[in-house]
Amino acid sequence: MHWHAKRLILCSAAAALAACKLPEVPITTPKPLEVNLNMRLDVYQYRGDEPQDKESLKNASEATDRMRNRMQEIQTLKNNQLVSEDHRGLLQIREVPSGNWGAEVKKAVAAENEDRMLLMRKKAKESNRPLFEIEEEQWHLRSEQADTGEWIEVPGNTPGSFELKRVEAKTTPPASQPTTTPATPKP
Repeated sequence: MHWHAKRLILCSAAAALAACKLPEVPITTPKPLEVNLNMRLDVYQYRGDEPQDKESLKNASEATDRMRNRMQEIQTLKNNQLVSEDHRGLLQIREVPSGNWGAEVKKAVAAENEDRMLLMRKKAKESNRPLFEIEEEQWHLRSEQADTGEWIEVPGNTPGSFELKRVEAKTTPPASQPTTTPATPKP
């Protein structure tokens, strides 16, 4: 075949294809796509230097003793409204006083939080529960035990948010009067 004939065949094939209409493919969906996704994210902090069981018990006991010895100092900070209890069961500095006292406040709060975290991690490990559950328990416990005038974190207006609130005077029900029954004389 001559090159003119080949060219003529190619041109007529191209013209025939151009005349054909290809089917239309829709690229939209009649309904919006719906995706249901449930997700749970547990974040754990691994510390390679965590003590082994025997040492862990010793450290937990020591942490409890340190917290007991520090209790009056922490209560003084709460009474002076310098610290608050946060939603993770830890202390949060509200205001740092000037001078040496400010450095002492930071040091005391850091030490207290370190001991609290040690005990909470130990409890989470022993009970095989996530740390955030233990933190939430501690938060509720410390909020219930807070004295009038202390600052605590409470749930905020939007989910997942928190705000500081000062504990107002708690009303305690009046103590019930003991009832006495007259002694019955013995016959």
